[in-house]
Amino acid sequence: MRTLALRTLACVLLVGCTVLAQPQAPTPAASTITYDEAVANEKKLFAADQAHDMDTMKAILADEFVDIARNGSSIGKEALLKEIPNIKMLKYAQQNYRVTALGVSSYLITYDSDATMIGTDGKEVRSQNALNTVWIRRDGRWQILMHCRGQASAVAAK
Repeated sequence: MRTLALRTLACVLLVGCTVLAQPQAPTPAASTITYDEAVANEKKLFAADQAHDMDTMKAILADEFVDIARNGSSIGKEALLKEIPNIKMLKYAQQNYRVTALGVSSYLITYDSDATMIGTDGKEVRSQNALNTVWIRRDGRWQILMHCRGQASAVAAK
């Protein structure tokens, strides 16, 4: 449990440092993201991933994108783009969205994800994660700077 807490703290610190390190050029047309827009961006990401829409994925992922796994390992944009066509997403669900504006041109969205997929090894696997995604607005569009997975939170029965 202590290791999970340290990984979560490391993720939060990485997010903060990454966002603070981004140049903040004045953009008069920029505005803080709304909850609905943030959720729509995340759903667009998952739909593109599921459909293997590589053009959309390339546009959504910032060049310096980093994906951090639950075990602390990470990959960049090019490695993720090579991985996507080899994974077949069978179904996925997202819930418990929380959106935090980090400024007028960045935000963090966290939520719980439950996905079933066929991995690169050909085996079906179910993955439940708490996901954290940092988005930045660049050149008039939203891009993902960082994606981090952690242990999913318990969901109350309905």
